[in-house]
Order: sequence, then structure tokens, then C-alpha cells
Amino acid sequence: MKLLVLVLGSLIAWVSAQAVQKWQKSEDGSLYYIENERKFTWFGSWNECARKNMSLVAIDSYKKHMQVDSLLRKLYGTGPGLWIGGNDNDLTDRYEWYATGEIFTLTYWGPAQPKRGVNHCILIWEDFKWHDWPCTNKLGFVCEENRFLKQKSQEVEALKKELDDKTIAPTKFRNFIMNINPTFDHVVLSGNESVLVPNDGSVPIK
Repeated sequence: MKLLVLVLGSLIAWVSAQAVQKWQKSEDGSLYYIENERKFTWFGSWNECARKNMSLVAIDSYKKHMQVDSLLRKLYGTGPGLWIGGNDNDLTDRYEWYATGEIFTLTYWGPAQPKRGVNHCILIWEDFKWHDWPCTNKLGFVCEENRFLKQKSQEVEALKKELDDKTIAPTKFRNFIMNINPTFDHVVLSGNESVLVPNDGSVPIK
């Protein structure tokens, strides 16, 4: 009977985990993608995030920690085991965030962590604390919006608004776009529309 209860409990927990929506927003509107299936190495997780124009989350501030922690606690009874964007690059003296190259300035390690040795990559474990594990172990992961793309997108929207309000010259918007992506030869402005013209002869992008 006890075995049946344990099996049913595990099944319910598994079904509950599968039902969790992968795309999530924190209270401040930050977008995250949470994959809870344990089938990705750390580097595989990084690639999965990159395919979505995202990166493994870098918890480099107290605010970010509170966002991610509260989000995961709301979704899961216990931490499902998720890779985040920190590793030590095979060094033994420091951990850093892969997306920014910044060395850890604050940490939320679990008991007796980090263990180091062959453990080079960081995850959020069942206690919602950080643990280091071998990067080849398979877990889920947490992605966040690519910081560079998010920042530039916000700047583009601000410039477009200024352009719509006729408070900036069209050349300023054109130069800004070309600085972001030099693969575009020029920007053609038609009315309030901007058209990116790739230098490979492909179709312009509005």
C-alpha cells in the first residue's frame, strides 16, 4: 500500500511538472523560459536558450535572485533541478556568469557547496539553492532574455517613438540600426517606416 501511495505521489508530481507553462513572466515583466525535463547538459541548455535568442539566466543581483526564486517556488513544490548560467570554466578559484563574463559577486549556495572537483556548472537544486554539478549531467534549465538584444530593442523602440514624434533626424535612427547590425548596408526611411536592406541582396526587412 505504501508503495502504491509513493508511486501515485510521484506520478502526480510528474504530471504537475509537465503542466507548468514554460514561458513565464516575473512581476516586473521580465521574460523567462523554464524547461523542467531533465534531458539537457549544461552546454545543451545554453544552446537551447540561444535558439530562442535567450541565454541561461545570470542571477547577478538580489533583485534577479528574488524574481527567479519567487517564480520557481510558485511553480514547483521543490526545485526541479535547473541549470543556470554560471560555471567556473574549469578553473578552481572562481565562478562567473557565462553571458557576461562577470565573476560572482553574490551567491546562494546550498549546504556544503560548492564541492568543485569535477563539478564546474551551477544549478538550482531541490532546496532552491545553488549547487555545482558535472556539466554533462542532464537537467532542465532557466533562460532569460538576451541582455544585449533586450537593451537594443528598448533603444530602438525609444528612437522610433522619437522619429514618429519628429523629434530626431532620420539619419540618427539609420546610424543607430547600422551600429547594431553592420550586415545591413543602409536603412531606407519611407514616411514613418524603416526598411533594413541586407548587404547580401536578400529581401529588405521592415
